[in-house]
Amino acid sequence: MELTDNNYTNIIKNNESPVFIDFYSPTCGPCQMLTKLIDERLESYGKENGIPVVKCDISRNPKLAAAFKVRSVPFTIAVMPDEKLKYPELGLKNETYYFELIDKLAGKGSFFSRLFT
Repeated sequence: MELTDNNYTNIIKNNESPVFIDFYSPTCGPCQMLTKLIDERLESYGKENGIPVVKCDISRNPKLAAAFKVRSVPFTIAVMPDEKLKYPELGLKNETYYFELIDKLAGKGSFFSRLFT
């Protein structure tokens, strides 16, 4: 799902669960790799766990980029229901990081901790 200056209130402020946001640029190579992961697997994994996963093109949504103080991309962050920001990350991480973050936001603990309990 695309987060824009216009739908921010509906997606973030009116949501009762944490929201995972990926700020990206269409001209950024690492951003495109993360966008592909989000489109192919991460968005549906988040939906299964009650965590919306959204993308925000900083070139089309300068107000949001400024509000979140995005200086470089890819930049990911979680917005909690009380609108506090958690888990800011700059740059492309490995795939496991993003799935474990969704688990953490959903209150499930990490995949590996569930394996050994």
